[in-house]
Amino acid sequence: MKIVSGGLEIREFESQDAIQVAAFVVAGDRTALPPGSPGVVADVDGWLAETVHQRRLDGEGVHLAVVEGASGEIVGSVGLRDTDWRAGRSEIGYGVRASRRGRGHATEAARAVGRWALTDGGMRRVQLHARLDNIASLRVAEQAGYQREGTLRLAQWDGEEAHDLAVFSMIAADLEAAGGAR
Repeated sequence: MKIVSGGLEIREFESQDAIQVAAFVVAGDRTALPPGSPGVVADVDGWLAETVHQRRLDGEGVHLAVVEGASGEIVGSVGLRDTDWRAGRSEIGYGVRASRRGRGHATEAARAVGRWALTDGGMRRVQLHARLDNIASLRVAEQAGYQREGTLRLAQWDGEEAHDLAVFSMIAADLEAAGGAR
């Protein structure tokens, strides 16, 4: 799977990404990597060979690298999780390394993967949750074309306190209203 959109290449993680992934691990900046990414460099090769692909193999979603097309640099990750093929729904999540935020990468990735999921991916609904205190993530969801549906009160526990989550979704009608699936 490969999606090219807005100067980004969104694709599965590959063995060729080992040097960049190891650099994120060494630097302690794992914000560009999906949940469950390796905590030590020794685990990078195994993670790239198997672990990062397990969600797709199990039919539960996919982890994708967000690569800046011009430089080949991994600037973040985007993924689908909690996929229910019968219901035609999935949840999208994204992260961008701190030094690359504010350049529209998360917005473009969330938009492109949402469109892919609703067209080629066979989904009827892609949903997104963002903490109410995460203004940047709320902005990404809105700018990417997701429609805000409401608030899940005290729905996320961070280990110390509960947080409210905004709920967003994208459906095929949203693509049509925005001028087609592009």
